[in-house]
Amino acid sequence: MRFLVLLSIVVKLVVSQISYKSCTYNEICASIQDCPTYQSYSSLPFRNWPQDVQKLAKSNLCNNEMINRTPVLSVCCPSPLNSRRCGIQAGDRIAKGTVAKVFEFPWMVLLYSRTNRFVCGGTLVSARYVLTAGHCVNSEKTKIISVRVGENDINQPIDCNVVDGEPDCAPAPQDINVEQIIRHPGHSDRSKKNDIALLRLERPAVLGDSVIPICLPNGSPEQRIVDPSFLVVSGWGLTENGTSFDVLRYARVPPVSLEDCGIKLRGLDATLRLDQSQICAGGVDQIDNCAGDSGGPLQIISNQSSRYIQYGVVSYGLKSCGVQDEPGVYTNVLYYMKWIFQNVLE
Repeated sequence: MRFLVLLSIVVKLVVSQISYKSCTYNEICASIQDCPTYQSYSSLPFRNWPQDVQKLAKSNLCNNEMINRTPVLSVCCPSPLNSRRCGIQAGDRIAKGTVAKVFEFPWMVLLYSRTNRFVCGGTLVSARYVLTAGHCVNSEKTKIISVRVGENDINQPIDCNVVDGEPDCAPAPQDINVEQIIRHPGHSDRSKKNDIALLRLERPAVLGDSVIPICLPNGSPEQRIVDPSFLVVSGWGLTENGTSFDVLRYARVPPVSLEDCGIKLRGLDATLRLDQSQICAGGVDQIDNCAGDSGGPLQIISNQSSRYIQYGVVSYGLKSCGVQDEPGVYTNVLYYMKWIFQNVLE
C-alpha cells in the first residue's frame, strides 16, 4: 500500500513536467518497484528520497500507465540484457537465401541433453543466459546439460564463408555447461501456457562476431506496438520428432492474428485456447515452419536500429513441417519481460 501511495505522489510530481526517456543499451523499462536501484527507498515517501536518487528517477522515466486501476511508473533500469552489440549482424556476411551464412545469426544456441544429442534451440540474451521454451527443459530423461554457441554447420569443426576465394572463418563453437535451469513456475505442458525458460551458464560465453546476444523488447511504449509485415524464424529444425538440418536456416513468416490462429488450431486440437501470452506466425508456406527450432526465436528487424529483436519463442505447431499449412504458436516475449528481467542477474 505504501508503494501505491508513493507511485501516486511521484506521478503527480513528475508526469506533467518530464518527457519520457527511450531506454538504450543495457537498460529495460521496468516498474520502479522492480528496479533494484530504488527498492531500498520503496517504503519512504518520494520527498524523503535522497535528492540525487530523486533526480535519477525523474531522468530515467520511460513510461506511466494504469494497470488494473493502479498507476505503474516505469524507469530505465540497468540490466545485463540488450548490450551495445545485441541483435547486430556482420553486414558483409549476410546470405540472401534460406541457408544462413556464418556470422548471420550469432545469437543462436543449441541445447544438448543427457541423451547425447541436440534437442532444442534457444537464444543468447546475455553472455551468461539463454532463453528457450519451457517444454524443452521439463523432462528429466532429456535434461539439458550444456549448450553450444557460435555454431552454423553442426558437422563442421570450424565454420567458414568463402569471400573472393578466401576463407572467412569463425572461431570454434563453444560448448558450455548449464549451471541452472529456470523454468517459468506456471508452465503447463497440457495447456501449453507459460512455455518459457532461462538457462544460466556455468561461465559467460566469449563474445565476438560469431557469438552476440539478441536484443529483447526493452519495455518502452514505442516497442510495444509491433505490426511488422514479416517476422524471421531461424534454427536447425530441431523439434520433438527428432528431425533437424545440419546447417542453420532461416525463413520469413507472416504474422497471424490470435483470432485467426485459434480457429485454424482448433481444427487440429479443440482443447487449445490462445491468449495474450502467445503470438502466432506462419502457416502460409509449408516449409516456413521447418526453419525453426523448438525453443528458438521469432524475430523482427527494428526499423529504428536495424537490429534483430526477439518477440517470440517457438512453442508448438512445428510438427506439421512440410505436411500442412499450420501457423506456429510462440510464447510472447514482451508479455514475460518482467519475469526475464527479474531472473537475468548478470
